Amino acid sequence: MALVRVQVPASTTNLGPGFDALGVALRLYNRVELDELPWGLSIHVEGEGRDTISRDESNICLQAVKRVYAKAGRPFRGLWMKQRNHIPLARGLGSSSAALVGGLVGANLMLGGPLTMDDLVQLAVEMEGHPDNVVPALLGGFCISAIDAGGRAVYTRAPVVDRYLWVIVVPSFEVSTKAARQKLPRQVPLADAVFNVQRVSMLLAAFATGQDSLFRHAMEDRLHQPYRAGLMGPLEEVFAAARRAGALGVCISGAGPCVLAICAHNPGKVGNAMREVYLARGVGCRMHVLRTDPRGAHAADIAMAPREDAPRPA
Repeated sequence: MALVRVQVPASTTNLGPGFDALGVALRLYNRVELDELPWGLSIHVEGEGRDTISRDESNICLQAVKRVYAKAGRPFRGLWMKQRNHIPLARGLGSSSAALVGGLVGANLMLGGPLTMDDLVQLAVEMEGHPDNVVPALLGGFCISAIDAGGRAVYTRAPVVDRYLWVIVVPSFEVSTKAARQKLPRQVPLADAVFNVQRVSMLLAAFATGQDSLFRHAMEDRLHQPYRAGLMGPLEEVFAAARRAGALGVCISGAGPCVLAICAHNPGKVGNAMREVYLARGVGCRMHVLRTDPRGAHAADIAMAPREDAPRPA
């Protein structure tokens, strides 16, 4: 069996008003290597999460591999797996979705591709519970997704002007998606729902046409960011610093606590302005200046021989 290597992009979601609907793949990657074994598990993790990601049956990537085998009607016997992670965990950049998607795509490659892309999307959404991260991780680019009345994901890619730079500031503290979702109300005022419909419509126009002046208002939100702000540190100060430094728009990335700024120029100036706010509060942080990833998850390369260090039966 061939050793399969899959590269999966990070993803940022919501973009302000597009809660659980908008997602963008970014050029920050995890890589997963997979090889079938006749028995047992051998799981290795490098980089982000090396001290916390499980090496047993609870591993998300392993669970995704098994779902593909089950869907394809193939017996699962054993697996050698190495996760090489550059996407920070619990920061709002789709780390769990990247792990899940890496397992789905890698397993499908190992089995010769019995599942379609739509099969993989539906499995990913079923496992993750919402489509906004897994769809861009699979498809790449700027994606819009929804769940229909039957529980299936409906999705598409949308046009986006390629000149924009995505500045991500990653604070040193974590916020779990579960904790962030627990802050959300079960109902919101009609006026707030209308507010977000207006903004998300404007945001799609801004990305498609390159009208920079639209972003400042188009990335405003009333459905999730105000409720989550208490988990995010000096959020409003960070937003204000980004705007003063020239960001077109700024928002929480996914469930946070990463902050995303869209820039046409001077991304370093914008990122450093946000970093200074965190540092003044005693919060360490990192910065990435990224572009959109157009490919989504894909085979990095395939070595046509088993790994020499993989365990074999005696």
